[in-house]
Formats: sequence, structure tokens, C-alpha cells
Amino acid sequence: MEMNQRKIGDAGHQKPRLAIILIAVLALIQVVRIGAFQLAQDVFAGHEAVAWLYPAFVDIFIGITAPFVAFAIWRKTGLAVWVTAIVWFTLSIFDHLDALTTALNVTGPLPGSFPAASLSAAVTFLLVASALEAMALVWLTRGKMKSHYLGSLSPASQ
Repeated sequence: MEMNQRKIGDAGHQKPRLAIILIAVLALIQVVRIGAFQLAQDVFAGHEAVAWLYPAFVDIFIGITAPFVAFAIWRKTGLAVWVTAIVWFTLSIFDHLDALTTALNVTGPLPGSFPAASLSAAVTFLLVASALEAMALVWLTRGKMKSHYLGSLSPASQ
């Protein structure tokens, strides 16, 4: 009688597939942040406060790099992938917190291209997004995930 074979990762552990898929999907969803290009244009045209320029530029960067980061998280392993994912999610969290600070400190209405209509919705949106990305960071630094991405760095057993 044959037993079901489990998929084994490079480090000899079962691959944390669900966590990898969820983190990759979370990264891929960030593509919509390319829409901040409109906010940057509004700032340059003088329609929005200059304080929105940095969050807009970081959103554009995150949105453009999202498919590449998601693909790397999903299909690649190694130190470069793991560090890139951690730095990318950390940068994204700081961008959300910067947008939150800007939203709370700039007088007047939120920009028209902002994904939330009211200040309370914007604060909630940014805090939830930051919390989800913080969870992704926690998952990336857990044992099985580190073993999955960094397992190829350990010396081969002889």
C-alpha cells in the first residue's frame, strides 16, 4: 500500500504553501497603487497639497514593483527574495503611515484620487492595510517560511 508523498522544500520541511500564496496575493494586490500617478499629477498642477507627493511617489513605486515581488515570493527562494520581500513590505507600511500622517495633518478634503471618501474611512483603510502587511512580515520571519526561503543557504549534508 502506497502512502501519499508530501511536497518537501529545500530545507526538508513541508512548504508553507498557503502562507506563500497569501503573501504573494497581498503583494500582487498592491498593483492598484499605480493609481497614485493621478495624485502626483494633481500635486504638480497645484490642485493638491505638496505633502501628498512623497506618498504618491512611493505608491507608484510599490505598484510598479508589485508583480515582480509577488512572482518572486511565489516562485523563487533565496536570501535576495526573502530580504526583498521584507524590505518591500516594510517600505509599504511606512508609506501607509506617511499617508495617514499626511491625511491627518493636511487641511481640506482628501484628494479625489484617494481610495477613501472620508477621513475616517481613509484612516481605517490605511491602518488595516498596514496591519495586513505587518502580518505578512510576521509570516515571512516565521520558522517554516525562513526555512523555505533560506534553506538553500545551509551547507549540504554529507
